[in-house]
Amino acid sequence: MRKRLKKLLLLTFVLILSLPTFSYCDDNNKVDRYSRSSILIDQNTNRVMFEKDPDAKRPLASLSKMMTFLIAIEAIENKEVNKNDIITIDNDIARVKGSSYHLKVGEKVPLYELMKGLMIVSGNDASIAIAKHISKDVDTFVNRMNEKAKELGMTNTTFVNPNGLPIYNLQNPKEPPKENISTARDIAKLGKYMFDNYEKEVTAITDMQVYSYPERGFQKNNTNALLGIIPAVDGIKTGYTGNAGYCLAFSMVVDKDEKNEIRHRMIGVVLGANHKEKRLSASLSLLRYGKDNFSTKKVMEKDQLIGKKYINGLEELEVVLKSKDELYATLKNTENLNSQITLKELKYPVKKGDTIGVIKYFTETGQVIGSVDVISANDIDNASLVTKIKMIFTD
Repeated sequence: MRKRLKKLLLLTFVLILSLPTFSYCDDNNKVDRYSRSSILIDQNTNRVMFEKDPDAKRPLASLSKMMTFLIAIEAIENKEVNKNDIITIDNDIARVKGSSYHLKVGEKVPLYELMKGLMIVSGNDASIAIAKHISKDVDTFVNRMNEKAKELGMTNTTFVNPNGLPIYNLQNPKEPPKENISTARDIAKLGKYMFDNYEKEVTAITDMQVYSYPERGFQKNNTNALLGIIPAVDGIKTGYTGNAGYCLAFSMVVDKDEKNEIRHRMIGVVLGANHKEKRLSASLSLLRYGKDNFSTKKVMEKDQLIGKKYINGLEELEVVLKSKDELYATLKNTENLNSQITLKELKYPVKKGDTIGVIKYFTETGQVIGSVDVISANDIDNASLVTKIKMIFTD
């Protein structure tokens, strides 16, 4: 009875915090009152639907484990390791402090279970076990984390360990600790890459509300409270340290409906909330804001006829122009989409599939929403002698 009452009070508190923030206005602090930095993007179109100080560098705490998790997935994919590899826990792993998977010296645990312990219960010890197994030592693994960050364009991110724990100088306790540093925008880039490339592998773990491993006598709820509130949420990771505050990277699927012409996913990040319920409230508010105020629609079909253009103005040298790809755009309900076509000067010969130009789509404020290459739908490479002579005099 007491547990039920506590759960009801928690839900009530979350709703009280969340409802005022479900605003349709562009004032950042009315949409997100509780985090220091935040961002919400659409995975498919990469449209930023909301941002609040998204490039401020901040400690990211256990959101660091998203990169550790990604590297583990890729190491399995590349056959560097096997997810069923058995890892023997040593003293360095077992003594790691903070949120824990409760690993013990001498214990033998499969890599895949350590990955669950990493993401679901935020095991700092699991992160060290994974790092040592993949790269033999933690420093080499951290170098790999930083290289991957560069590869993904996470220009404001630096890792010093695989879990996000602050590293204090024991000789000088007053000295600020070394910490993993990133931004809301960089973490959103990381989340997008994970879902773009490994959606099934990611959600197989991040969507689990309860993690149970009977062989270890271990069971614990996922630290991501959003999973129990919105069924469409399927990730990603919580974080907390005293300096970082309460952080959350989250993902939510939006099904195809009357507003959205394609199933798509929103990815959000909140950093630096001062209470776990305020972190939850900020995340709920961003998701509601994105879902209520934006829709994703197809604005260009693949192979859609764009028009015709003539080499040297000659009718017999007619190039049919079409779109190379389809394009979906995520637009705010109040936005109108404008387009601009830029074409190259055509020179004989032209091959089918040659890129002739580009169509850019942008809002009234000039924000570029997307672009599609314009290509030739036909070959123009067999002109007659008469036409070639005409080209000389019309060039």
